Parts: sequence; C-alpha cells; structure tokens
Amino acid sequence: MMLECSGTSDIPNQSQSDFSYFFTDDGHLQHRETFKPYRFTFSLNDVSETEREHQTLCQYITQHVYQLLEHKFHLQRVYLDQQSFVFISPGALEYAGSLVVLIQDWGTMRSGVWSWKVVAHEGLERGSQIPYLRCALLESCAIILMNPNEGGQTLEQHVQSVWERLISKSSAEHVFVVAHGYGGLAFVDLFCHWPEEVEHRVKAVAFLDSSHSLWHQPLGKAGRDWLKSHSRTWILSTKPLNRSVGSLKAGCPQISAGTQCHDSAPAVCMESVFRFFAKIMKPKPTATPLQVITRSKSRTSDQNNN
Repeated sequence: MMLECSGTSDIPNQSQSDFSYFFTDDGHLQHRETFKPYRFTFSLNDVSETEREHQTLCQYITQHVYQLLEHKFHLQRVYLDQQSFVFISPGALEYAGSLVVLIQDWGTMRSGVWSWKVVAHEGLERGSQIPYLRCALLESCAIILMNPNEGGQTLEQHVQSVWERLISKSSAEHVFVVAHGYGGLAFVDLFCHWPEEVEHRVKAVAFLDSSHSLWHQPLGKAGRDWLKSHSRTWILSTKPLNRSVGSLKAGCPQISAGTQCHDSAPAVCMESVFRFFAKIMKPKPTATPLQVITRSKSRTSDQNNN
C-alpha cells in the first residue's frame, strides 16, 4: 500500500479564531485583549464546560503546532491509515545517516507536543517537541514525530505500525529513540515483539520518566542486557540533573531528570539526552599495547648489546 504524504496542512488558519488567546512570537499564549498570560478556567459547577475549555485549548495548541511543523520546519505528514499519521522530515526514509524518533506520553497530546499544560503555561520551548526537532536538524539527523494519541489505535499499536511501515524500511544507519511516560512502555512492547530488528536498527534509547518495566514486560535476559547497555532512564528526583539515582530493580543506568514534574521532564532533560546520543556515537579509543620492560629483560638486552 502506498503511503499518502502531504506537505501542506488542511488545518484551518486560527488567526481569526474565536479562541481568546494567541501565540506570541516567542511561543507564549497571551490574551487577545488584556495581553495577560494564559489562565485555565475551571468551572466547579459545570464539568462539561471545563471539559470544553480543555478540548478547545488542546485543539488550538495542536493546530498551531501542526502549522509550525509543516510551514516553518517543512515536515511532511505520512498517513498510516485514514485516521493515523505522523510527521517526518523531508527525505527521512531515504536518509542514510541518523534518525531521531520521538514518542510522547499517553493522553490528549498530539504530534509535536509533550504536554499541552506546559505549552499553555510556559510556552512552546518548554512543552512542545520543537526544541528536539531543532536540535536533531542541527545535528544533521532525520526525524519522525509519532502521533500515538491521534486515530483509533492504542499507543502500542501505533508504535508498532510506525516501526513496520516506516522505521524498519528506512535507510537510516542509526536510530535514536526518545520516549516519554507511556511512550517508553510502548517502545519496550515493540522490543518484545521485534527484538532482533530493534537491536539491529536502534542505537540508543532515552526513557524520560518512563512507564516501562523490564521485569513485568516479557523481555527476557537478552533484551534486558541490551537495554542496559543501550539506554538511559531519566527519573523524577530532587537531585540536580544527571546525578545518579540508583535502584536495584533498574534495568539500565538511572539518572535524575532534574525536576519532579513529569510534564516538564522532556524540556529539562533535552541537552542531557543529546549528549547521551553523542556519547554513544563517539568511537571508543583503540587501546595501544604498552611494552613493559622488566628488569630481567633489560639485563638481557644490555648483555646482548655488550
């Protein structure tokens, strides 16, 4: 089946929207009349009204981010079926270099967004995947932004579908995965189904406050050993970023995410994640054998010379 790829957005322009907030040039929501920062309206006596507020906010953020992905960064939509699609950088499937894959948490977030709450209150640089996209492109990496909460598939089904239809058929020499929350569980589920293929294609995995379990998901010893050497887990902690956070049950090195907020973890950890990927890619120095001259060898050499 041919993949349908669209380079333009079919989302209506929101500049004339009835939504009372708009995005400033630096990516923050601001009220159209008062110019004050975004404030979510809770209606304790009207649950349906609160839900509508939530849906309106999510829709507005999603539409704005989709427009940025397509028009500013020139990403393309690739449809997996009539309802489900992902965003990829141009030529990502044919690119022979590195491919970065982003998998967000379960919830209402769509492609390009880690957390709509963080976007609403702290801006796109903190809550969207745009900084990861920008960093990947600067490092000359292709990128795939998964979209597991769009369409009718479960998150696990979506990840497997993207793997089968796109990643496994790409020309990428190295695949790097960033998985947030339930996205980590979905990746490990993929690993359980395609162990040899994942080990062959994936160079490293960054788990961000992930929901996966190396002991409750059927990985086996070989799978756990592979993840131990090819992944890192950033967990919520009061410790500063990158400090070791040990655990007897940890299947891979655990370090502090530098925050206790699940939704903020991707933004806080980003530079650390890309340093981890760079370290994995850096070739290990070749050990140079040193000739150890013992006293007896030195004596023999002196006698021969004499």
